[in-house]
Amino acid sequence: MKRLSSLLMAAALAASTLAADETRKTAYIGAASASLENENMTEAIFGFGIDKIYDSGMIIGFHNEYSYGSVEDSSSNDKSGVSTIEFDLKGGYSPFKNFSVFALVAAAGQYIESDAAYGFGYGGGMDYALTDSFILDVRYKTYSMKDSIINYDYDKAVASIRYKF
Repeated sequence: MKRLSSLLMAAALAASTLAADETRKTAYIGAASASLENENMTEAIFGFGIDKIYDSGMIIGFHNEYSYGSVEDSSSNDKSGVSTIEFDLKGGYSPFKNFSVFALVAAAGQYIESDAAYGFGYGGGMDYALTDSFILDVRYKTYSMKDSIINYDYDKAVASIRYKF
């Protein structure tokens, strides 16, 4: 992950000297299938982001999102609400005008009932511009989360529709 972070930072510095062809500001909603401590859940996603797409096809972006779901404790059948705030640094390439692939370096804060955790992760995805205003986005992220008692993995596959304004 350290190597991926270094690679994305080097790409960001190189891209800052290029002329941006397009700045894409988006708001999005979506759904995620997530795994938390080996328990599956579905989450609702709300987020905002900005991407700079350069003449060379390189993409640099920053996104933040909020997701909410509930996970069921298999031993007691109780449901616990899970709120997550995520910040993503995005680096990628757009080989065609309406299509792009990207890598993500991410940080997350998570609140499960009365327990708070934080973690860092990585992922990847792709998006496709359906129209000038709507973009279909799919991505996968995995995190190593830490709280005061345990460490756990948090994985999620997301599909969202972004609105460009």
